[in-house]
Amino acid sequence: MNSLIRFLSRYQYVLLFLVLEGTSLWLLAANGHYQRAFFGSFVRSISGFVYSQTDKLDQYLELRQSNLNLAAENITLRNEVARLSYALNEYEHSPRIDSLNGVKYKFIKAKLVNNSVNKQHNFLTLNVGKKHGIEPEMGVISNNGVVGIVAAVSENYCTVISLLNIDLKISAKLQRTGYFGSLYWDGVNYRQVVLSDIPQHVQLTAGDTVVTSGYSAIFPPNIPLGIVEEFSNTGGNFFTVKVNLISDFKRLDYVTVIQNIQDEERFTLENTDKNG
Repeated sequence: MNSLIRFLSRYQYVLLFLVLEGTSLWLLAANGHYQRAFFGSFVRSISGFVYSQTDKLDQYLELRQSNLNLAAENITLRNEVARLSYALNEYEHSPRIDSLNGVKYKFIKAKLVNNSVNKQHNFLTLNVGKKHGIEPEMGVISNNGVVGIVAAVSENYCTVISLLNIDLKISAKLQRTGYFGSLYWDGVNYRQVVLSDIPQHVQLTAGDTVVTSGYSAIFPPNIPLGIVEEFSNTGGNFFTVKVNLISDFKRLDYVTVIQNIQDEERFTLENTDKNG
């Protein structure tokens, strides 16, 4: 009580001014049409600003859930595209066969829980594992291209060999010409990789798109990887091509794990041919 009395005593003139000012404004607004309209407009402006900021705050708080929903929708769409693509391919080869339930690839949503880009051997950790159907040597992609290949799996998590790992090479091709080679990271710039084994007679152009070749059982064909920045002949009969990655590995969040449903059949056949 004593604190309240001291507060009122100390700020009595300020409080008196605020009371008188408020009373004056109220009387002014109550007794004049113009003033009443002005104050009404002012109050509505303040209210609109407060509502606008509150709405922005609500949208920000709901952003995480929106991202989760979008990631789930992307997975659903990828699976549907894979199913329809397989069905179309089967129909073109065998029109009388009903293949609508057949798919070659299955897509599984995942979230990064760990990532590195500043080492020579970079790895990622995802929040999916054996109980989600994840196995070693499955491909991992983002909305902007290849991320890496699953290396090890536990019950609920898996580690991924990042494309930014000097030991990883994947098969890639020039989308415009179809010529393929090996794509790898040279350990220098995390936004740039190298495409090798492109013959010198190929007409290269800065700005050409590089995509997955589809020659391995890990990645489907034509997944975007990057854009040709420059190329040079360092000796021999092949170009060394610098490719700017589309994916920014420092901004990865949600990714997609690719399961090739027919990879066991292909692996068995290819090994039979080698052993035969």
